[in-house]
Amino acid sequence: MRLRATLLLCLSAPAPIQAAEPNWCGFTEAHPVDAAYARAMEQSGGVTADMRDAQGEAFAAWDAELNRLYRRVLRQFGGDLRATALREAQRAWLAWDVAETRSDLAQQAETGSIGPVIVSGLALQRRRARACTLHEMQEPDPAPN
Repeated sequence: MRLRATLLLCLSAPAPIQAAEPNWCGFTEAHPVDAAYARAMEQSGGVTADMRDAQGEAFAAWDAELNRLYRRVLRQFGGDLRATALREAQRAWLAWDVAETRSDLAQQAETGSIGPVIVSGLALQRRRARACTLHEMQEPDPAPN
């Protein structure tokens, strides 16, 4: 258990999450949330409270981005079967996310002050990945006339 926690620590802090995935959703440049998060984590100097603040800001920003993309895709789908299926999938994703967070908390229960940093990093990764999934569901903008 300690080895796993130490390995997770080495992989997750204080380096920003984009270390594993260079840029969000295959873009050539970092997403603004990732860029701000990387700066904040670097400025934290490894101080747990500052890292948690940076994670909180990034979490709120990714959550807002995820919700923006979800609403946009729902609007594009209108009232058809795709919208209904997306609503069901999003509800299931949210329930899964809660369950994953509980599991992550249990796994990190004995890791000390770094445990919440690891759990928050995992929650950020889930939101970031779900936002990418929703981004990829978007219909392309029509070409200008």
